[in-house]
Amino acid sequence: MGDINVTPLVDVVLVLLIIFMVVTPMLSSGIDVMLPKARTTESTQDVGQHIVVGIRNDGALFIDTTQTTLEELIPDINEAFRDDPARGILIKADSTLPYSTVREVMDAIAEGGMTTLLLAAEKYQATAEE
Repeated sequence: MGDINVTPLVDVVLVLLIIFMVVTPMLSSGIDVMLPKARTTESTQDVGQHIVVGIRNDGALFIDTTQTTLEELIPDINEAFRDDPARGILIKADSTLPYSTVREVMDAIAEGGMTTLLLAAEKYQATAEE
């Protein structure tokens, strides 16, 4: 009999599938916000390589998933830089926020000596009517 036993192969594939299903939600960093849409974006996969400054629609500030205030923002960012100084700063702001709120956070970060910031946005999808 020359039958191939595929049961071990199926077991390994199912274990890998379960591992990917568990790990995938943990790959995105920061809080979930409804990002603004932009026509010109540069796609990059967010896998936790940035210090994420999140701004919810009510104006609450977060560094990764820890809530902070505008006054504590720079010390909290510096603490995150001590863990890994090669990380960049990514700002994820809710699309319903006024730009002045986002600008206030950007100014506070710039006054802290950090001038390289990334802004998160979703790719704008043109509809057939446009």
